Amino acid sequence: MTLLGVYANGQTFGQDTIIHRDNKTHPGLTVIVFCNEHWPTSWGGELVFYDDTKENIIKAVLPKSRRIVIFDGRIPHAARSPSVKCDQVRMTLAFKTVIKE
Repeated sequence: MTLLGVYANGQTFGQDTIIHRDNKTHPGLTVIVFCNEHWPTSWGGELVFYDDTKENIIKAVLPKSRRIVIFDGRIPHAARSPSVKCDQVRMTLAFKTVIKE
């Protein structure tokens, strides 16, 4: 496994990310660490996973302090922005890897 990069991400209200894949050709894992100390459910900001058609949500993970999500980087996913009620930046660290056989 090779580390492709480490990314610090910050989102505020209205900054949804596009549905994307971190790995398109080679398998690899993505590790997301939610960094906010406090994150009420009402603030939203879910990490959303889609089926291969990118039309159906198969899983959504709410940000939670120090929660770590590890997934196959070939799964389409997106980060929803925080709600208008949120007064903080939604902060994550993303570690993207590739596995070449």
